[in-house]
Amino acid sequence: MPPAVVAAVLFSALLHAVWNGLLRQSSDRQWTAVWIGISTFIVCAPLLPLVGFPSRVWPFVLASSVLHVVYLHLLALAYKESELSFAYPIARGSSPMLVALGGLLVASERPSPLQTAGIVAIAAGIAAVGLASKHWDKRGFMIAMSIGLVIAIYTVLDAMGARISGAPLQYNVCDFSLYGCMILVLQLARGGLRSLAGPRKEIALAFGGGATSAVAYGIVTWAMVRAPMGTVSALRETSTLFAAGIGVLLLKERSSAQKMLGCAGIAAGAALIGLG
Repeated sequence: MPPAVVAAVLFSALLHAVWNGLLRQSSDRQWTAVWIGISTFIVCAPLLPLVGFPSRVWPFVLASSVLHVVYLHLLALAYKESELSFAYPIARGSSPMLVALGGLLVASERPSPLQTAGIVAIAAGIAAVGLASKHWDKRGFMIAMSIGLVIAIYTVLDAMGARISGAPLQYNVCDFSLYGCMILVLQLARGGLRSLAGPRKEIALAFGGGATSAVAYGIVTWAMVRAPMGTVSALRETSTLFAAGIGVLLLKERSSAQKMLGCAGIAAGAALIGLG
């Protein structure tokens, strides 16, 4: 994988962990998740006249937007039930292998032996980090695994949509505009304008999280146009390293030797993908 793509995806991983940390420390995660989604609409919709509308990939944009709504709901639910350092690694770790399988089935992508080893190492390391949590519970595990499945499906859809369109920026701006609009409409239908009210500080944090999430995923979609989607997805999940650090240092979650070993596996996997 080209070094520039590796560097961009690693930066995306850091951004992704940051906005998940913001969501996890919120006092009302469902409300914050709604504002994160709405903020992507506020950020991206004004760009639509500049980038234009994709002509051939609307089914991909629509399906992806719906899945992003489902993902955000499940994510808020997961962080209500579990620690960041438990839910996040399991959700993210369960997706790279599924994305690699999807890449093989829909795009005939075959990772090199080094890249395959890297994908496996990252998935195993992420699982080790998540399973090291003292707050293990079956319900939290199933929610996190459901998130992983949703991530894998929309990642493959977005990779194919961006490739067909030939314009990753245009694709992402349309995708996030529609997704954020869906979140806004659903929230207004459910609770009206009053349901959006809240502390300005919390809204500002959520807005920052939404803008960060749009940039982070835009980088990933751009990278998947230039590299196999399975390897990009696995490399992106090095965000677990950053999420584990945020969980321990900022959210005062417990560290352990197993978490450290899992993080080492993730780092080794990222190196293998870069070398592959």
